[in-house]
Amino acid sequence: MLRRSSPFLVLGMITVVASCDNLTGLGASSGTPVGIVLMDARTKGAGYTTYPRVNFYSVGSATFVYSTITSDSCITTVYDSTAVLANTATQIGAGAYMIAAVSADTDSLYKAATGDLTYHSNHIAGLPFTPGDSVFFNIAGDLAGFPQLQAHARTAEPFTIIRPTIPPSGQPMVVQWTPATDNNAAMYLALIYNSGGGTALNAQIFCDFHDAGQGTVQARLLDALRSTSVPFVVQAQRVRANLVVAQGTTTAYMNIVSTFEVPTPVSP
Repeated sequence: MLRRSSPFLVLGMITVVASCDNLTGLGASSGTPVGIVLMDARTKGAGYTTYPRVNFYSVGSATFVYSTITSDSCITTVYDSTAVLANTATQIGAGAYMIAAVSADTDSLYKAATGDLTYHSNHIAGLPFTPGDSVFFNIAGDLAGFPQLQAHARTAEPFTIIRPTIPPSGQPMVVQWTPATDNNAAMYLALIYNSGGGTALNAQIFCDFHDAGQGTVQARLLDALRSTSVPFVVQAQRVRANLVVAQGTTTAYMNIVSTFEVPTPVSP
């Protein structure tokens, strides 16, 4: 899993590879059925919506997102808001549609007829929901693909973050935010800036922290931030992830990843 190839966007944190046989199963091919759920919170008036996107694969090897595993450290790397990781895994189906439910609504997620076979709602605004509530998925399954499965997970709750200031040279930067309410959350932070002159945002300090309300950016990384020709941008993302394992005739895995970002995207 290449967790740090983008500011944090979960699409850049997951890589599913079908090149070796670390996992084996009895699915449509020699691989193991794996489902990936990505859902973020978006503002809609005074509330929020979410738009789950679900993909299913037959894989020989997979690396999952765990929001309990963090390094509490930062790195400097390039910033490219358009970067997309290549995915070589074989896609499979899980039925014509699946059901997604939150406390405020229930919706059907339909498989795209062409393209990457993503399951998603026909309503572009998605589901109204309260971030922090649970989400439930009911998958009918496909005999030649992903098996029948019921799964649930807690979604990422809202938070606020105090914009950090650059400290004097040689001192670390302390970043503070509203802490998570339990230990199953991670905080990803991107300080995005310009490197090399001009006005483009093309570099970042990227951090992954335990979601305890405070993290520290190492002093040695901050000289680059001081040299930016434009004000640096702060982006933060709370991540909650749950791995559901279904053991029947076929062992299958479903990784449910929920995020809450600041600034928070606006729902259609």
